[in-house]
Amino acid sequence: MYKHVVLWKLKDEVKGVKKNELALEVKRRLESLPSKISEIKEYEVAINIGNYGASFFDVSLISVFENKDTFWAYTKYPEHDDVVAFIQSVQEDEQIVDYEV
Repeated sequence: MYKHVVLWKLKDEVKGVKKNELALEVKRRLESLPSKISEIKEYEVAINIGNYGASFFDVSLISVFENKDTFWAYTKYPEHDDVVAFIQSVQEDEQIVDYEV
């Protein structure tokens, strides 16, 4: 199994839309992908509910693929590119960890 973990820190506001609404939109767009991309085996998107000093990131994604090749195939879908473009327009920071188990 190939796992892809992403954490996003969102901007406080974009075009009058506050961070909490941006987080909901990021989550909605990410959650639309499994029905369009067959390579996804598991896909978990969450909005951070922690309210303590160490909470830096706002949205997380944990996705699972059969192997590295199916992960890279997932990244080639135009639907994936559209979601990535939106997230890049509203994020301040992004951290990614990929690993195999």
